Amino acid sequence: MRDAIPAVIALIVLEGIVAVADLDAGANTWHLAIALSPLLAGLWLAWVQVRTLRRCDEYQRSVQLEAMSVGFGVAMLVAMTGGLLDGADVGSSSQYLQLTFICGVLSWVGTLAIRARH
Repeated sequence: MRDAIPAVIALIVLEGIVAVADLDAGANTWHLAIALSPLLAGLWLAWVQVRTLRRCDEYQRSVQLEAMSVGFGVAMLVAMTGGLLDGADVGSSSQYLQLTFICGVLSWVGTLAIRARH
């Protein structure tokens, strides 16, 4: 789990920058690069996860599966909430998409941290 912390921090920071920035990807290539920058942190996190799962024993894999399940559930609830708010013309769908991903990853990593204590 410690290997994932820098990737998660990078992901949260980059997602936050993209969420609050007023980017027009068609305006110039820097806007496009900034808009796509969270993909690098996401790929880093996926690589760390695959590497971690290869080294895990059976118990650790079940904890990882539980944490991923919690993250998925939270992401689905946040996505549904964002969709309902967007349908009511409250806020921006692009920001809801960013929040969905951030909340899903945070709940996944948070569940891992809590389960690691037990």
